[in-house]
Amino acid sequence: MKPDSFDNIAKELFGRALEPLGFSCSGSKTSVFHRKVDGDIYHLVMPDLGTRGAWYDVKVFPFWSRLDPQFVERFPDSLGVPTDVFCFLSERGIGPDQKQFNCKSEDNFRSRFEKTVEPLLASVAVPYLDRFQNVRDLLPGVRNPLHKAIALHEVEGIEASTEQLKRQRDRLSGLNSSDKSVVSTLQLLDELLGSPA
Repeated sequence: MKPDSFDNIAKELFGRALEPLGFSCSGSKTSVFHRKVDGDIYHLVMPDLGTRGAWYDVKVFPFWSRLDPQFVERFPDSLGVPTDVFCFLSERGIGPDQKQFNCKSEDNFRSRFEKTVEPLLASVAVPYLDRFQNVRDLLPGVRNPLHKAIALHEVEGIEASTEQLKRQRDRLSGLNSSDKSVVSTLQLLDELLGSPA
């Protein structure tokens, strides 16, 4: 299946399941569904087509807008996943098991979605996301070291997060890059490290 066809069908199918629960696909160039909860926490459901177009996986993760200084430009399609590989939808829950759902043809896509994916969205994905209502809820599941340092600063303050923030600043400084993402992230880290306790 071609990416454009996949996204069109995904918008229809996932929209039917998720829009009544407050999700939207607005702003997505692909088929990323999102909803905002208090405190700039977002819940994202991202159907992601495999390289040969025969299968897709579904990434499910919470995101706090402050984790990425370029959030406005990247939302919703290009955000990093704070929970790292612990984001895949499967019968076993949300975790590292990358379940692949068939979409070789439109019929395969629709059939597999109705039999497997749609029930998993209702019974697994949405209840999982409902657990994340603020940064404190998000912090234990964050595995990305940069995101962890930023979230830790928000929840526990500068004393608890200084070492992690400095480690991330040193790592990014070592890249010696003029990339906008690196520069803006270094600025954020410097701002957080300069914050009063």
